Amino acid sequence: MSKRDDVMKPDLPRESRTIRRTCHGHKESDALNNAFYLLSEMTSACRLSTLVRRPTRSEVLQAADDYIAYFPLEQPQERARELREAVLTWREGEEIPQAVYEATRQFVLSLGVREPTGGWENDDGYQARAIDRDTDDAEPPEAAAAGVPGSYSDASKRAARLAQAVAGAVNLAGVLASPRSWAKATSWPSREHLVEHVDQLLSAFGTELDQQNFAAPARRLRALLSAWEPGPEVPADVSEAARDLLAALGIEEPPGGWDALEGPPEGPSNDSG
Repeated sequence: MSKRDDVMKPDLPRESRTIRRTCHGHKESDALNNAFYLLSEMTSACRLSTLVRRPTRSEVLQAADDYIAYFPLEQPQERARELREAVLTWREGEEIPQAVYEATRQFVLSLGVREPTGGWENDDGYQARAIDRDTDDAEPPEAAAAGVPGSYSDASKRAARLAQAVAGAVNLAGVLASPRSWAKATSWPSREHLVEHVDQLLSAFGTELDQQNFAAPARRLRALLSAWEPGPEVPADVSEAARDLLAALGIEEPPGGWDALEGPPEGPSNDSG
């Protein structure tokens, strides 16, 4: 085939895309990943036109609700609320209002994802999918160091890491905040194991850590755990620090108070133990 024939050969039709999904067995991180993949398709009519099936109104609302429920950073949460309000103006079966696209773009930008090179209106989703395939197993070092997502895939992974870190910290602090819950154990985790949970929370937020109101109580709890050899009784200052961390993470004191609680508080769960 001559070079000229190669140039003039028409492009083969592209296969319609499907919305990416993941399932790793972690409720919060799976919900955030799948919510992100769905919402990233709602940034333009062009992207939606290349899908086998576009998301329904109820699916978009659920995706926004998942970010509101599970994502620990305030700005994306607020953008998700604004997106939800915009979606409520969309009637199923009718054309999607431009306000939905605009709100989705602001939400995606709040997660650190850049606007596509050719602009939102010209993004058909194929280029982003190719980039994500290339970066699924290798996050760019400069992006990782700065805590900034480099692609749609990076942003979804970061959301999942944050959700897991918060869930682990809530589980740990919930037991430490309740002396009765702690006392029910027949064996206790090592000091290193306890500190590791707090370190995961502190490290997951990267350069944004100091902007979070839980940073100070988390560091205080870590310092106390580092000096404590876990045993049958939780020191009062450790319980107090755990309660302060839970409050900063939005977990309210249970009816009757922490001293009366005999089980973990209602909050995110995590398989890491």
